[in-house]
Amino acid sequence: MDESINGVLIAIDWENIRRGAQLYQRSVTPQTLYDAMRNVGEVFGEVRGGKAFGDWGLRPDDGVAFSETGIQPYQAPRTLAGKDRSDPAMLLEVYDWLRDRDDCGVIVLGSGDSDFQILVDKARGMGRRIVLCAFSQSVARDMLAVAPLFPLEAELGIQLAEHGDIPVQEHQEAVAQDIFQLFVQEMGKLESRMNFVGYSMLCNQWMLDWGIAWNEYECRKLVDQWISEGFIERHDVHNPNNPQFPTSAIRLVRTSDLVRDQLGLNRITVSNPVMASESAETYYQPE
Repeated sequence: MDESINGVLIAIDWENIRRGAQLYQRSVTPQTLYDAMRNVGEVFGEVRGGKAFGDWGLRPDDGVAFSETGIQPYQAPRTLAGKDRSDPAMLLEVYDWLRDRDDCGVIVLGSGDSDFQILVDKARGMGRRIVLCAFSQSVARDMLAVAPLFPLEAELGIQLAEHGDIPVQEHQEAVAQDIFQLFVQEMGKLESRMNFVGYSMLCNQWMLDWGIAWNEYECRKLVDQWISEGFIERHDVHNPNNPQFPTSAIRLVRTSDLVRDQLGLNRITVSNPVMASESAETYYQPE
């Protein structure tokens, strides 16, 4: 690569990274993420800034934290339905870097969505390079075939069961229990403020936001599993726009003891005993 274009830029899909961290029951701060991605970038050249994409109206503190690292927050507001749309903004912005930035030879991409495969091909055709730095479980197989991955698990020092220092079965059972507990608690919140919880929106947006799985397919598998185990149930809701095709929805089975435990409905309420007052004790004088 020409030494004159050995600069490195960083592009971060913040929602993708946040969801990836939640898969490990962890959280990651903008500063910690920047430090990890900068270390990766310095393998290839001088890091010259970059952008983090997200809806900063929802997470203003995170936007400020990225600014303090030198990474510019790029506002990508969600749709009215609440769906994240950072990917299109990242695609356009990174393509502009490849086309216009003469000082950029490598881009460290903080996402593993398959939509970015076209950017990898474009970069190669322009004599540039894209490398990935994201949580491995959130990287699409198609991307692994075309771009090198620097797993964030390794960069952040997260120990996994396959490293041999965590009992695999116990770890997996604990993670499954934590995921179910999170699902029930978040579903309870949704049900308290909505008339119904739509199946499609649950699987392609809300469960991803909660960090329960990294793609829609995995979300649907979990929903099917919990339906078969009797923790949730699927039901139809009248669709006024198309009465012949009702809306599919999901609700918690609140008669399930496990669901009730997670919602705190099985806790025994202990009434406060009424203590005898000092005056009552004084009034009663046994002979």
